Amino acid sequence: MTESDCKQTIDGLFKCAINIERKASDIYKELADLFFLIPKVAAFWNGLSKDEIVHMEMLQNIYKSLTKEQLLSLSDEKIWDDIIKIQNILNKDLIGSIKNLDDAYELAHEIEFSEINAIFQFLATKFVPSEERKKFVISEIKQHQQKLSDFSNNFGDRYWRRKISIL
Repeated sequence: MTESDCKQTIDGLFKCAINIERKASDIYKELADLFFLIPKVAAFWNGLSKDEIVHMEMLQNIYKSLTKEQLLSLSDEKIWDDIIKIQNILNKDLIGSIKNLDDAYELAHEIEFSEINAIFQFLATKFVPSEERKKFVISEIKQHQQKLSDFSNNFGDRYWRRKISIL
């Protein structure tokens, strides 16, 4: 995706958001690779990666359902600013600073509780007419974030995570 694909229209907003979900998925795949010797931890990161692919596919399906007029309309200024901020963050080498499992957890927490899910929720609910579908999208986001919140219960606290170095 080129910079010119991200224009301040609904079309550009969706293209950028889809790309952000793809980048988040790639980050989680890289985290799985870093911790491959701990299969349950690698599976956790792979699970988050798959969730991001589901989010990406949801956005793609919504995008395909929009009319040309909808796609060409201008996007919300605040959402646009948020998406540019997120892109700038995700374009950095986020994996290079990971030294242990706690660093990975903190990175994931930063991603999941940033504007990424707010933008996903905005796009997925604003352009979906069905209330049932909107509730599903919100539920999907909450379940996705809950996985990360449950990480300490499932894999150990911060002290334990700091002892698990990358390979």
